[in-house]
Amino acid sequence: MGKAKTQVLPEPEPELELELELERVPVLAVAGGRHASVEQNGHGGYRVGVVSESVLPVAELSGTDFGGGSLGGRIQREDGCPVPSAVLTLIDQRGHQVARAAGAVDGGYVISAPEVGSYVLIVSATGHQPAAVNVALGQRPQQLDLTLAGSGELSGVVRTAGHGEPLAGATITLTDLRGEVVGAAVSGRDGAYVCHDVVSGTYTLVAVVAHMRPAATTLTVPDTGVLRHDIELAAMGVVAGSAWAEGGRAVADIQITVLDAAGELTATARTDDNGRYVVADLPEGQYTIVARGYPPVTSQVTVSGGEVGHDVRLGYGLGDRT
Repeated sequence: MGKAKTQVLPEPEPELELELELERVPVLAVAGGRHASVEQNGHGGYRVGVVSESVLPVAELSGTDFGGGSLGGRIQREDGCPVPSAVLTLIDQRGHQVARAAGAVDGGYVISAPEVGSYVLIVSATGHQPAAVNVALGQRPQQLDLTLAGSGELSGVVRTAGHGEPLAGATITLTDLRGEVVGAAVSGRDGAYVCHDVVSGTYTLVAVVAHMRPAATTLTVPDTGVLRHDIELAAMGVVAGSAWAEGGRAVADIQITVLDAAGELTATARTDDNGRYVVADLPEGQYTIVARGYPPVTSQVTVSGGEVGHDVRLGYGLGDRT
Protein backbone atom coordinates (compact mmCIF):
# COMPACT_ATOMS: atom_id res chain seq x y z
CA MET A 1 0.00 0.00 0.00
CA GLY A 2 1.57 3.28 -1.11
CA LYS A 3 2.17 6.31 1.08
CA ALA A 4 -0.28 9.32 0.85
CA LYS A 5 1.21 12.36 -0.81
CA THR A 6 1.31 15.62 1.13
CA GLN A 7 0.47 18.76 -0.87
CA VAL A 8 2.35 21.98 0.13
CA LEU A 9 0.45 25.18 -0.54
CA PRO A 10 2.54 28.19 -1.74
CA GLU A 11 2.93 31.14 0.61
CA PRO A 12 1.15 34.38 -0.41
CA GLU A 13 3.29 36.64 -2.51
CA PRO A 14 4.61 39.65 -0.49
CA GLU A 15 3.74 42.01 -3.34
CA LEU A 16 0.05 41.14 -2.94
CA GLU A 17 0.14 41.87 0.80
CA LEU A 18 1.85 45.23 0.17
CA GLU A 19 -0.71 46.12 -2.45
CA LEU A 20 -3.58 45.38 -0.07
CA GLU A 21 -1.94 47.41 2.66
CA LEU A 22 -1.53 50.41 0.37
CA GLU A 23 -5.24 50.26 -0.44
CA ARG A 24 -6.08 50.57 3.25
CA VAL A 25 -3.66 53.54 3.87
CA PRO A 26 -3.17 55.66 0.73
CA VAL A 27 -0.09 57.85 0.39
CA LEU A 28 -0.35 61.47 -0.77
CA ALA A 29 2.47 63.69 -2.01
CA VAL A 30 2.15 67.16 -0.52
CA ALA A 31 3.96 70.46 -1.03
CA GLY A 32 6.99 70.05 -3.20
CA GLY A 33 8.82 67.02 -1.90
CA ARG A 34 6.95 66.99 1.42
CA HIS A 35 5.13 63.62 1.80
CA ALA A 36 2.25 62.75 4.08
CA SER A 37 0.11 59.71 4.84
CA VAL A 38 -3.62 60.40 4.65
CA GLU A 39 -6.41 58.47 6.38
CA GLN A 40 -10.14 59.12 6.39
CA ASN A 41 -11.21 60.03 9.91
CA GLY A 42 -14.76 58.66 9.59
CA HIS A 43 -16.32 62.10 9.32
CA GLY A 44 -15.56 62.85 5.70
CA GLY A 45 -12.26 64.63 6.49
CA TYR A 46 -8.62 63.58 6.34
CA ARG A 47 -5.77 63.38 8.80
CA VAL A 48 -2.41 64.44 7.35
CA GLY A 49 0.85 63.26 8.91
CA VAL A 50 4.01 64.94 7.62
CA VAL A 51 6.90 62.61 6.92
CA SER A 52 9.40 64.84 5.10
CA GLU A 53 10.04 68.58 5.63
CA SER A 54 11.70 69.23 2.27
CA VAL A 55 10.17 71.95 0.05
CA LEU A 56 10.52 72.07 -3.72
CA PRO A 57 11.51 75.55 -5.00
CA VAL A 58 9.10 76.97 -7.54
CA ALA A 59 11.83 77.09 -10.18
CA GLU A 60 11.89 73.25 -10.19
CA LEU A 61 8.20 72.73 -10.83
CA SER A 62 7.31 70.46 -13.74
CA GLY A 63 4.73 67.87 -14.68
CA THR A 64 7.03 65.09 -13.48
CA ASP A 65 7.61 66.65 -10.05
CA PHE A 66 4.05 66.33 -8.77
CA GLY A 67 0.96 64.53 -9.99
CA GLY A 68 -2.66 65.28 -10.72
CA GLY A 69 -4.58 67.39 -8.20
CA SER A 70 -1.45 69.44 -7.50
CA LEU A 71 -0.97 73.20 -7.36
CA GLY A 72 2.27 75.17 -7.37
CA GLY A 73 3.47 78.73 -7.80
CA ARG A 74 4.98 81.72 -6.03
CA ILE A 75 3.82 83.76 -3.04
CA GLN A 76 4.87 87.41 -3.15
CA ARG A 77 4.19 90.79 -1.62
CA GLU A 78 2.48 93.65 -3.42
CA ASP A 79 5.91 95.09 -4.29
CA GLY A 80 6.95 91.82 -5.98
CA CYS A 81 9.29 90.59 -3.23
CA PRO A 82 8.85 86.93 -2.22
CA VAL A 83 7.03 85.99 0.97
CA PRO A 84 9.14 83.27 2.62
CA SER A 85 7.90 80.36 4.72
CA ALA A 86 4.18 80.92 4.16
CA VAL A 87 1.72 78.36 5.55
CA LEU A 88 -0.75 76.83 3.06
CA THR A 89 -3.88 74.90 3.98
CA LEU A 90 -6.22 73.19 1.51
CA ILE A 91 -9.81 72.56 2.61
CA ASP A 92 -12.68 70.89 0.78
CA GLN A 93 -16.15 72.33 0.20
CA ARG A 94 -17.27 71.05 3.62
CA GLY A 95 -14.47 72.93 5.39
CA HIS A 96 -12.39 69.84 6.17
CA GLN A 97 -8.62 70.11 5.89
CA VAL A 98 -7.25 67.80 3.22
CA ALA A 99 -3.65 69.04 2.87
CA ARG A 100 -1.15 71.40 4.45
CA ALA A 101 2.21 72.67 3.25
CA ALA A 102 4.92 75.27 3.90
CA GLY A 103 6.30 77.67 1.32
CA ALA A 104 10.01 77.92 0.52
CA VAL A 105 12.27 80.82 1.41
CA ASP A 106 12.07 82.04 -2.20
CA GLY A 107 8.26 82.16 -2.02
CA GLY A 108 7.73 78.95 -4.02
CA TYR A 109 5.17 76.38 -2.93
CA VAL A 110 3.57 73.11 -3.98
CA ILE A 111 0.47 71.50 -2.46
CA SER A 112 -1.60 68.48 -3.53
CA ALA A 113 -5.12 67.22 -2.90
CA PRO A 114 -6.18 63.59 -2.31
CA GLU A 115 -8.30 63.74 -5.47
CA VAL A 116 -9.29 66.14 -8.20
CA GLY A 117 -12.08 68.58 -7.44
CA SER A 118 -12.87 72.02 -6.05
CA TYR A 119 -11.08 73.29 -2.94
CA VAL A 120 -10.24 76.49 -1.04
CA LEU A 121 -6.57 77.37 -0.61
CA ILE A 122 -5.74 79.40 2.52
CA VAL A 123 -2.36 81.19 2.68
CA SER A 124 -0.94 82.97 5.72
CA ALA A 125 2.44 84.45 6.67
CA THR A 126 3.75 86.48 9.58
CA GLY A 127 3.27 90.20 9.06
CA HIS A 128 0.83 89.72 6.17
CA GLN A 129 -2.91 89.59 5.76
CA PRO A 130 -4.11 86.02 5.09
CA ALA A 131 -5.69 85.17 1.74
CA ALA A 132 -8.17 82.53 0.58
CA VAL A 133 -8.87 81.56 -3.02
CA ASN A 134 -11.09 78.98 -4.73
CA VAL A 135 -9.15 76.43 -6.80
CA ALA A 136 -10.32 73.65 -9.12
CA LEU A 137 -7.68 70.91 -9.29
CA GLY A 138 -7.62 68.53 -12.26
CA GLN A 139 -5.43 65.69 -13.44
CA ARG A 140 -2.65 68.01 -14.62
CA PRO A 141 -0.58 70.19 -12.26
CA GLN A 142 -1.55 73.86 -12.21
CA GLN A 143 0.35 77.11 -11.66
CA LEU A 144 -1.05 79.83 -9.37
CA ASP A 145 0.90 82.85 -8.06
CA LEU A 146 -0.49 84.57 -4.97
CA THR A 147 -0.02 88.09 -3.55
CA LEU A 148 -0.27 88.90 0.17
CA ALA A 149 -0.76 92.40 1.53
CA GLY A 150 1.06 93.57 4.62
CA SER A 151 -0.81 93.56 7.91
CA GLY A 152 1.57 95.74 9.88
CA GLU A 153 1.86 99.49 10.34
CA LEU A 154 4.44 102.17 10.95
CA SER A 155 3.24 104.91 13.28
CA GLY A 156 4.51 107.74 15.40
CA VAL A 157 4.31 111.47 16.13
CA VAL A 158 6.01 114.36 14.30
CA ARG A 159 7.30 117.08 16.63
CA THR A 160 9.52 120.16 16.52
CA ALA A 161 13.08 119.54 17.63
CA GLY A 162 13.88 121.01 21.03
CA HIS A 163 10.36 122.23 21.84
CA GLY A 164 8.51 118.95 21.24
CA GLU A 165 5.43 120.64 19.81
CA PRO A 166 3.32 118.45 17.46
CA LEU A 167 3.57 119.30 13.77
CA ALA A 168 0.42 118.96 11.69
CA GLY A 169 0.45 118.53 7.92
CA ALA A 170 3.84 116.79 7.72
CA THR A 171 4.12 114.42 4.75
CA ILE A 172 5.62 111.01 5.60
CA THR A 173 6.96 108.92 2.72
CA LEU A 174 8.24 105.35 3.01
CA THR A 175 10.45 103.87 0.27
CA ASP A 176 11.97 100.39 -0.04
CA LEU A 177 15.57 99.51 -0.89
CA ARG A 178 14.83 99.98 -4.60
CA GLY A 179 13.54 103.50 -4.02
CA GLU A 180 9.93 102.53 -4.70
CA VAL A 181 7.31 104.33 -2.60
CA VAL A 182 5.50 101.71 -0.51
CA GLY A 183 3.67 103.93 1.97
CA ALA A 184 2.68 107.52 2.70
CA ALA A 185 0.80 109.47 5.36
CA VAL A 186 0.11 113.02 6.56
CA SER A 187 0.35 113.91 10.24
CA GLY A 188 -2.83 115.09 11.96
CA ARG A 189 -3.40 118.00 14.30
CA ASP A 190 -1.77 116.05 17.10
CA GLY A 191 1.25 115.28 14.90
CA ALA A 192 0.36 111.58 14.69
CA TYR A 193 0.83 109.58 11.48
CA VAL A 194 0.20 105.97 10.40
CA CYS A 195 1.47 104.07 7.34
CA HIS A 196 -0.68 100.96 6.81
CA ASP A 197 0.03 97.63 5.08
CA VAL A 198 3.69 97.61 6.09
CA VAL A 199 5.64 94.34 5.98
CA SER A 200 8.97 93.45 7.54
CA GLY A 201 12.04 94.87 5.85
CA THR A 202 14.35 97.88 5.60
CA TYR A 203 12.95 101.22 4.51
CA THR A 204 13.85 104.89 4.16
CA LEU A 205 11.47 107.28 5.88
CA VAL A 206 11.35 110.94 4.81
CA ALA A 207 9.36 113.63 6.64
CA VAL A 208 8.69 117.03 5.06
CA VAL A 209 6.72 120.06 6.28
CA ALA A 210 6.84 123.75 5.38
CA HIS A 211 9.51 125.90 7.07
CA MET A 212 11.23 122.84 8.59
CA ARG A 213 14.31 120.96 7.49
CA PRO A 214 13.38 117.60 5.87
CA ALA A 215 14.42 114.53 7.83
CA ALA A 216 15.42 111.14 6.43
CA THR A 217 16.19 107.97 8.34
CA THR A 218 16.61 104.24 7.71
CA LEU A 219 14.20 101.95 9.56
CA THR A 220 14.02 98.18 9.93
CA VAL A 221 10.50 96.87 10.44
CA PRO A 222 10.49 93.58 12.42
CA ASP A 223 8.78 90.37 11.34
CA THR A 224 5.60 91.44 13.13
CA GLY A 225 5.32 94.34 10.66
CA VAL A 226 4.61 96.76 13.54
CA LEU A 227 6.98 99.61 14.42
CA ARG A 228 6.63 102.95 16.20
CA HIS A 229 8.97 105.76 15.21
CA ASP A 230 8.63 109.38 16.37
CA ILE A 231 10.11 112.13 14.20
CA GLU A 232 11.68 115.45 15.19
CA LEU A 233 12.04 118.22 12.63
CA ALA A 234 14.24 121.29 13.09
CA ALA A 235 13.19 124.68 11.83
CA MET A 236 14.85 126.00 8.70
CA GLY A 237 17.18 128.92 9.19
CA VAL A 238 15.77 132.46 9.18
CA VAL A 239 17.80 135.63 8.69
CA ALA A 240 16.03 138.79 9.84
CA GLY A 241 17.16 142.34 10.50
CA SER A 242 16.97 145.96 9.46
CA ALA A 243 18.70 148.24 6.98
CA TRP A 244 20.16 151.38 8.55
CA ALA A 245 21.55 154.51 7.00
CA GLU A 246 24.03 156.91 8.59
CA GLY A 247 22.52 158.61 11.59
CA GLY A 248 20.66 155.44 12.65
CA ARG A 249 17.68 155.88 10.39
CA ALA A 250 15.83 152.82 8.97
CA VAL A 251 15.65 152.61 5.17
CA ALA A 252 12.60 151.18 3.37
CA ASP A 253 12.52 149.37 0.01
CA ILE A 254 16.13 148.17 0.10
CA GLN A 255 16.75 144.97 -1.87
CA ILE A 256 18.40 142.23 0.20
CA THR A 257 20.09 139.45 -1.76
CA VAL A 258 21.32 136.20 -0.17
CA LEU A 259 24.12 134.22 -1.85
CA ASP A 260 25.27 130.76 -0.75
CA ALA A 261 28.89 129.69 -0.19
CA ALA A 262 29.32 129.06 -3.94
CA GLY A 263 28.04 132.54 -4.80
CA GLU A 264 24.71 131.23 -6.14
CA LEU A 265 21.56 133.26 -5.57
CA THR A 266 19.53 131.68 -2.76
CA ALA A 267 16.84 134.21 -1.86
CA THR A 268 15.85 137.88 -2.10
CA ALA A 269 13.75 140.22 0.01
CA ARG A 270 12.99 143.94 0.37
CA THR A 271 12.82 146.01 3.52
CA ASP A 272 9.38 147.18 4.62
CA ASP A 273 8.37 150.71 5.64
CA ASN A 274 10.21 150.24 8.93
CA GLY A 275 13.38 149.03 7.23
CA ARG A 276 12.83 145.39 8.34
CA TYR A 277 13.46 142.31 6.18
CA VAL A 278 13.05 138.54 6.68
CA VAL A 279 14.56 135.70 4.63
CA ALA A 280 13.14 132.31 5.64
CA ASP A 281 13.73 128.62 4.88
CA LEU A 282 17.51 128.75 4.62
CA PRO A 283 19.46 125.50 5.04
CA GLU A 284 22.43 125.48 7.36
CA GLY A 285 25.50 127.10 5.88
CA GLN A 286 27.52 130.26 5.23
CA TYR A 287 25.83 133.10 3.33
CA THR A 288 26.67 136.52 1.93
CA ILE A 289 24.11 139.26 2.44
CA VAL A 290 24.12 142.03 -0.18
CA ALA A 291 22.16 145.25 0.45
CA ARG A 292 21.60 147.15 -2.81
CA GLY A 293 22.33 150.69 -1.70
CA TYR A 294 24.72 153.34 -2.95
CA PRO A 295 27.25 151.84 -2.87
CA PRO A 296 26.15 148.17 -2.26
CA VAL A 297 27.10 146.73 1.11
CA THR A 298 28.06 143.08 1.65
CA SER A 299 28.36 141.11 4.88
CA GLN A 300 28.65 137.48 6.03
CA VAL A 301 26.25 135.46 8.15
CA THR A 302 26.21 131.81 9.34
CA VAL A 303 22.89 129.96 9.55
CA SER A 304 22.70 126.92 11.83
CA GLY A 305 18.97 126.67 12.43
CA GLY A 306 16.46 128.96 14.03
CA GLU A 307 16.44 132.73 13.54
CA VAL A 308 19.60 134.73 13.04
CA GLY A 309 19.51 138.51 13.52
CA HIS A 310 21.55 140.42 10.97
CA ASP A 311 21.33 144.20 10.38
CA VAL A 312 22.95 145.91 7.42
CA ARG A 313 24.55 149.37 7.44
CA LEU A 314 24.25 151.40 4.26
CA GLY A 315 27.12 153.60 3.16
CA TYR A 316 25.15 156.78 2.55
CA GLY A 317 22.79 159.23 4.22
CA LEU A 318 19.12 159.53 3.34
CA GLY A 319 19.78 162.65 1.34
CA ASP A 320 22.36 160.84 -0.85
CA ARG A 321 20.00 158.07 -2.00
CA THR A 322 19.12 158.11 -5.74
